[in-house]
Amino acid sequence: MSRALPRLAAAGLIAVTGSVATLTTTGIGTATAGPCSVMFGNFGSLLENHTGAGMAGGSLGSLGSGSSGSLGSASRAMGSADRSGSLVQQLETGSLGNGLSGSLNSAIGSIYGMPPWITGEEGTVPVLRGPTQFLQLVTGPTSPTESISRYGVAGTDLGIMWDNGHATDPEILMAFGDTMGDCTVPGSQWRSNVLFRSGDTDLGDGVGIDSAATGPDGLAKSIVPRSGLPGEVTIIPTAGISVKGVQYLRFMSVAHWGQPGSWTTNYSGVAYSTDNGENWTVVPALARPITSAVPAGDGAPPVDAAWRDSQMSSYLRTGEHLYEYLTPSGRQGSAILARVPLAGSPSAEDLDGSGGAAPTAGILDPAAYRYWDGTDWVGDPSNAEPVLPRPASELSVMWNDYLGKYTAMYSQGYNSVVLRTADRPEGPWTEATTLVDYSMLPGVYGAFMHPWAQGEDLYYLVTTWNAYNVFLVRTRLSEVFPSTLRRTATPAGPATSEVIRHVPVSELVGGAVPTE
Repeated sequence: MSRALPRLAAAGLIAVTGSVATLTTTGIGTATAGPCSVMFGNFGSLLENHTGAGMAGGSLGSLGSGSSGSLGSASRAMGSADRSGSLVQQLETGSLGNGLSGSLNSAIGSIYGMPPWITGEEGTVPVLRGPTQFLQLVTGPTSPTESISRYGVAGTDLGIMWDNGHATDPEILMAFGDTMGDCTVPGSQWRSNVLFRSGDTDLGDGVGIDSAATGPDGLAKSIVPRSGLPGEVTIIPTAGISVKGVQYLRFMSVAHWGQPGSWTTNYSGVAYSTDNGENWTVVPALARPITSAVPAGDGAPPVDAAWRDSQMSSYLRTGEHLYEYLTPSGRQGSAILARVPLAGSPSAEDLDGSGGAAPTAGILDPAAYRYWDGTDWVGDPSNAEPVLPRPASELSVMWNDYLGKYTAMYSQGYNSVVLRTADRPEGPWTEATTLVDYSMLPGVYGAFMHPWAQGEDLYYLVTTWNAYNVFLVRTRLSEVFPSTLRRTATPAGPATSEVIRHVPVSELVGGAVPTE
C-alpha cells in the first residue's frame, strides 16, 4: 500500500461478527433484535426460499429454553404470499425476537442454510496455494482500512472499481452494495450502497482506503438511497466509469431477493457525480424499467420487457465509445453488448451549470445507444445477440496490457470466478479460465478487476457470502497464460490453486491472509 494505516484493535471488532445476526440473548428464554435488524429486511426473502424449499414440513427447532419458548414446526406457511404473521415478516421488519420468548443460537433453533454472519457465527477465508491467492480483507473486522471505526462499514459486498479520470489526483473509486454498520451502537447503520476512494498504487501488500463519500455523521453514506417505497428493498451499484471529469454509476433497483443467485429488479438506472463521487444526481431518462412497482423518476421511459436482459452492467471505455455489457437480474443469464459514442458527452462544468437538467448528449442520450446483433450495431435491444454465454453475471471488463487483450471477469455459476479474453470488445471471446473454483470457496461472487492492475499480477476484489465482506485477490497471469501463448491468450488449462486451510476472519492480522 502507498501509505501505512493503523490496525484495528482486535478487541473492538467483534461485536460485529457476533452481532450482525442482530439477535442477542438478554436473559433466560428471551431474545431481542439488535440495532442492525433492518439488515434482515433484505434477506427475508432469502430465508423464505430456504424455509420453503429446504425445510418444507420440517422443524425449525425450539427457539426457547422454557415452555413458552417453543416456536414449533416451520412449514411453507412461513413464506406465504401474504407474509402475514410469518417469520419472514418478522425478519423483514426487524422484529424477530421482540415478540418471542426464547433464545436463538447456532445450536438451538439455528436457521438452516443461513451464512455465519446471520446466525452469529464467524466467517472464514481460504488460504490458497497456486496462481490465485486471497491477500487481504478490505472491509470489515481486522481490515487495515479500519472500515468499521472510520466509516461504519462492518459488512458489505461487491466493490466495483473504476479510475476517476483525474490527471492531477488519480484515484480508484469503489462502489459497494448493501452495507451493515457497527451493531453495538444505537440506531441503524444499514445503507443500500457506499463509496470508497483509493490512491494506492502498490497493491502487493494490500489496498488502502483514503476517503469515503460521507454523511453529516461522518459515516459512509448511501450515495444513491433507496426510495423507501413498497416494492424496492435496496439499490445496488453494478458499474462505474469516468467521462470528461464526470463519474457515472449504473445501479439496479432490487424488487425481491429470491433463492441464492436469483433476484428480480424494477429497473436499471444511472446517476452522475461532478465532485468525485461525493454527491450524485439520478438521470431518469436513462432508466430501463421492467416493472411499474417503483417509478424510475420524471422523464423515465415507459416499462418495456425489452429491458429484461439489461438490468446489470459493466462499463468499458475505449477511444471513441463507451461499451456497456448487459445481463438480466440474477446470475443465470447471458451478456449482451451496447455502445454509445463519447463525443458530445458533457463535462462536469456543463452539468454544474445545467441547473439540474442534464443535457441529452453523448452518453446521456438514450437514443444514441446501439446494440451488437452479432454482425452490426442496431438500435433495438431486442435484436442483441449474446457476446458471453450464460451463466454470466457481475461482469468486470477492461483492457489488459500484459495480455494485450480485453479481459472479462465474472461469476459463472458454480465456477464462481472466471476470466475470458478477446481482441475486440464484442469478441469472439476465448473459453473461460476458472480462477476461483466453487470448491475452493462456496459462496464467492462479484469479482471486479482493479483498473491499474496492468502487469503480470492481476488484482481484483471478490465477496464471500461466508464472511459478507470484500477481499483483495491476486492471480499471477504468467502462471495461467504461459509466455508462448500470452499474445493469443489461450488458457493454459484449469487454474491449479488449491485450498490449504480456512482461517477465521478474527485471526487475520491487519487483514492479511496467510500465504501458507
